[in-house]
Amino acid sequence: MWFKTIFRRKRRTADAPARSSQGQGQTNHGPLFDEAFLRRMQRMSLQAQRTLRGNPASGEHPSRHRLPATVFSDHRPYSSGDDLRYVDWNAYARQSHVLVKLGDAEQDVHIHLLLDASRSMMLGQPSRLRLAQQIVGALGYLALTHSDRLHIVPFGPTPQRPFGPVQGKANMLRMFKFIEQITPQDETHLADVVNQYTRSRPFGGILVICSDLLSPDNLEEALHSVAPPRWQTVVLHLLDQRDLQPDLDGPLELQDSETGERIELTLNDEVLGHYKRRVAAWREEVARICGRRGATYAPVMSHWPIEKMVIPYLRTRRLLH
Repeated sequence: MWFKTIFRRKRRTADAPARSSQGQGQTNHGPLFDEAFLRRMQRMSLQAQRTLRGNPASGEHPSRHRLPATVFSDHRPYSSGDDLRYVDWNAYARQSHVLVKLGDAEQDVHIHLLLDASRSMMLGQPSRLRLAQQIVGALGYLALTHSDRLHIVPFGPTPQRPFGPVQGKANMLRMFKFIEQITPQDETHLADVVNQYTRSRPFGGILVICSDLLSPDNLEEALHSVAPPRWQTVVLHLLDQRDLQPDLDGPLELQDSETGERIELTLNDEVLGHYKRRVAAWREEVARICGRRGATYAPVMSHWPIEKMVIPYLRTRRLLH
């Protein structure tokens, strides 16, 4: 990773600038949202691709399948056993052919929300973890409101105790309580977590990864097992403004918030300039990896207000509509 190139140290100690204990945020208390925000959220829904596999018995997402329907967009010849309610009698009167009206079938889909709960997520004001909790809470709210099957999984070195799968608004309060009680883990191994989690989920679905991506393993390896069309993957990259523009200078001792290791260095204009170039190159590489693997890359700043900036941004990234 780029940290090693900047400071000529082994990777875990060199992660310290982004995981520094200086300016580290604290866990935010209080409710994730107010009721007015949730009422406004009801006008939106998650935007699922037609290629996802779901249950046609419930849900509101369009699927690849077409079934007999009163609201229709196509026809097929009548077959023995078809429900006569869906016969297009007007077409029969014009063409003397018995045709059945076909409409898009609707389905629910599985919504998998993976939330990085490593200690580096505590950086920021408010912390990256707090914003990730709000994002997961908002997306989970939409999933339950629109009858999707919701899974929420906090993770560190391994996936932690999950919430779900659940379906329906009756699970709303339990979901919010679960999210608010998420606590920081020691560190992150993103590829191991994603591969371990998806092996037991053959149906796929929408997968949203909320993480600062400060993991010693490879993002491309993590996305290898969540390729389309079975998966629709969104990588929400949580960043703090100090990741991009550090407000540090002079001789410093930085401590890795996850491993506890320390590094002494002197920051000057040359080192900071090199750092910023490497950060930009790292983000570009992350975006390229996501593009190669069919995932949507969406960097999100930790100081963005959830309703005024994050939600509109997720609409532009076609996660919401």
